[in-house]
Amino acid sequence: DLVTNSLRYTQVCHHYRQDVYVADQNLMSAEWFVDGQMRNFPGVAFPAHIYWPSRPDGFNMRMMVDNNFGKFRVMTFAGTKDKSFEDAGWKQIPYGYAEEFVRPMDLNNLGPWQCNDSMWAETVPMHLPPTPPYVNLSLTKYPEGTWEYKALDEYFIAVNRYGIYAFNLQNEYPRTALPACIYVFTQATRDLPKEKCDCSLDHYTILFKNLGHCYYQSIGKEIGNLQSHRKGLAEAWGTYTE
Repeated sequence: DLVTNSLRYTQVCHHYRQDVYVADQNLMSAEWFVDGQMRNFPGVAFPAHIYWPSRPDGFNMRMMVDNNFGKFRVMTFAGTKDKSFEDAGWKQIPYGYAEEFVRPMDLNNLGPWQCNDSMWAETVPMHLPPTPPYVNLSLTKYPEGTWEYKALDEYFIAVNRYGIYAFNLQNEYPRTALPACIYVFTQATRDLPKEKCDCSLDHYTILFKNLGHCYYQSIGKEIGNLQSHRKGLAEAWGTYTE
């Protein structure tokens, strides 16, 4: 409900990005979906009768991505039911609240959907989810278990995924990955609730620890303003310890 119906409301009622096709993975696993809904996805090639990797008449995510290669940008929200696409050389990178299927960059065999991770890191401010208006949500009025709370939780899941992906690029692309890492976790820690709520959001205090790691690696690799990084490191890890 939170993902697919929100998108459909935006498309149908506000006429926004009606070029985007929204296919629910759970519904694709229903017997009626592909045959009954195919007409609503012009150009999309469904590989078989049903999204059910273990069934003889079913397809997996690798087949779905392979069949639509080059025709669409394909993204998923909250992961996929199977990881078969990894065997075919696909990977997923954070893009907004979703993850996009891409191929790693191969300079000897350039083709569509390849991803330059350094360029991804350099452009993080352009596609990182911006601070949503509901970060100041009253957790007393909208406690854990409400849709409003769930939307806030998904925001922190997305930005944390961004930061971890950027951090993992630091050995190969330190001069773009570490500034991206700091940018992401700085925004994320700024948006956290100011007080503990005794709810699942308290887990995200680890974002301060992650920010500290980004500063620490930047200092070690002498990237950026080292004096500012040392101050940021002390503040981030100090807050996390508290």
